[in-house]
Amino acid sequence: MKTSFLDTGFKVRLVLCAVLLVAFSITMPGFASIANAASITENIGLIALVGTGIMLTMIVGQLDLAVASVAAVAAIMALSLSETSLALGIAVALLTAGLYGAVIGYVIDRTGVNSLVLTVCMLIALRGLALVMAPQRPAILPERLFWASDALVAPMGPVTLLGLIGLAVVVIVGILMRYTRLGLAMYAVGGNIERARGSGVATLPVHMAAFAGSAMLGATAGILAALRSGSASGIGFDSFLLSGITVAVVGGVPLEGGRGTIVNVLLGALIIRLISSAVSLGGIPGSFENIVIGGILLAMLLLDYWLRRRGREPQPARA
Repeated sequence: MKTSFLDTGFKVRLVLCAVLLVAFSITMPGFASIANAASITENIGLIALVGTGIMLTMIVGQLDLAVASVAAVAAIMALSLSETSLALGIAVALLTAGLYGAVIGYVIDRTGVNSLVLTVCMLIALRGLALVMAPQRPAILPERLFWASDALVAPMGPVTLLGLIGLAVVVIVGILMRYTRLGLAMYAVGGNIERARGSGVATLPVHMAAFAGSAMLGATAGILAALRSGSASGIGFDSFLLSGITVAVVGGVPLEGGRGTIVNVLLGALIIRLISSAVSLGGIPGSFENIVIGGILLAMLLLDYWLRRRGREPQPARA
């Protein structure tokens, strides 16, 4: 059964976005400016990529905690190879991330090892690898490629190219999840893995696709962030993990799997970025931002729990 975009969870998140947007536009000087809108959409593109990657693993009943370390390794790899060719560096980094994720999914499916434990181990190992790859100083984008960095962040009205790339990739993933056999199989496995197996769903490609997708989306976010700043190191992506999980959970993706929509994840990313932008423009201490986001996170968890208990949401929800 397909889920209407006008379900209760979507409506609540949409109303919250509208309330925040109106309130901040009225009370915060400069919030409604074109420049600030471009900054918001740019950062939504980044965190939505990470959140969508984490969503893929949550939908199949797992969780990828190594996404920030994957982003760091991919970013360093892409910039290091950009001396030869930027396109080659990006391609190698994305393919390596996809292969890594597929191997992780294979191990989880065949051994039944807990994904939290395995990906925490990989988080530590890949963070160490990133520090080995850039031990003394960050990987630097060659000066002849500074035009790429400038092009990514140049405002085009209320958006930037970086934001558009991130949002376009997320939308494509949502379409694939909703309209392909593999996407539907991911929901089935996350909803009830034994029932899915009994229906003839092969769980191996599902788990491999989920973790490969998560790794590649995290790598994409890492590469875009590195191109934006012109550098990449092993310690510059730690916020990706918390941001990605927050976006996924605020977007209504349950930890037990089988549910989750791209639309709600995008609204979750918008909620987080609206708050972050208001805190930055208002000169409010960052601790206040954490308190507000934590409160919204708890409220969304309680909302989704209540909706499931009341049976108001069709199941499973699909992107």
